Amino acid sequence: MTTAHDAQITGGRTRVWPILSYRDARAAMAFLTTAFGFETGAAYARDDDPGIVVHAEMRWPGGGGGVMLGTAGKDDSPFGRRAPGNDAVYLVCDEPDALFARATAAGAEVVRDPADEDYGSRGFTVRDPEGNLWSFGTYAGEGDATTGADTFTTLVAEWDKALVANDPEAIGAFAAPDWVFVGENGIWPGERFLAAVGAGKVSHDTMSSEVQDVRVYGDVAVVFCRVRNSGEFEGQAFKLDEWSTDVFVRRDDKWRCAVTHLTSVADS
Repeated sequence: MTTAHDAQITGGRTRVWPILSYRDARAAMAFLTTAFGFETGAAYARDDDPGIVVHAEMRWPGGGGGVMLGTAGKDDSPFGRRAPGNDAVYLVCDEPDALFARATAAGAEVVRDPADEDYGSRGFTVRDPEGNLWSFGTYAGEGDATTGADTFTTLVAEWDKALVANDPEAIGAFAAPDWVFVGENGIWPGERFLAAVGAGKVSHDTMSSEVQDVRVYGDVAVVFCRVRNSGEFEGQAFKLDEWSTDVFVRRDDKWRCAVTHLTSVADS
């Protein structure tokens, strides 16, 4: 079971990494970048031959995840002995047609044109220059239509507890050092809010955040919530019902909020 602490420590990082083997790993990395939009997270070459990639990580910014790869025959291990060109990877994407155009423009061989599936997905399959199959589609897996929602539902629930405890240090642990608020009064720093909590100028007795949607873009996540809260501001009681848009960034292997945008819920 993933606890709130685990969710903050792991930050939703990729836990399953397909591993591929290439005759020319450097060329493969360039192709994955140009054709699909992968970003290089790490690349280590052999000391005695920079052309041999011992280990590389390519991250998929279109929704998280990534692949690991290396040069075929780099050593006598089971991984080094793997025959290249026999792997297949499936990735979730939001705009398969645009990605198909990009991939084919970069020279990917078409195996299957973009098509709509009877289970609601749309996707395609291409082959990279060394023969590996790459499939892309909007299908995100059974029961995974809200990718990232569980992680952030747990995280914001813990943040709500810190807010009700009126503990500025605990509240600040969920925020980036440059956290800012955006609202009807403009833009103001989160440290100003934390100082007000510490001085007792603002306090909460209830805070309930309902996650409505989560969009994850690599190390950035946008979380949409319906927030109901009550408390006191400078001795005056308040009760609010708001829409919250929080932009989280992964820093030090934790999700931390960098921007909070608040909008009052319209009267029905």
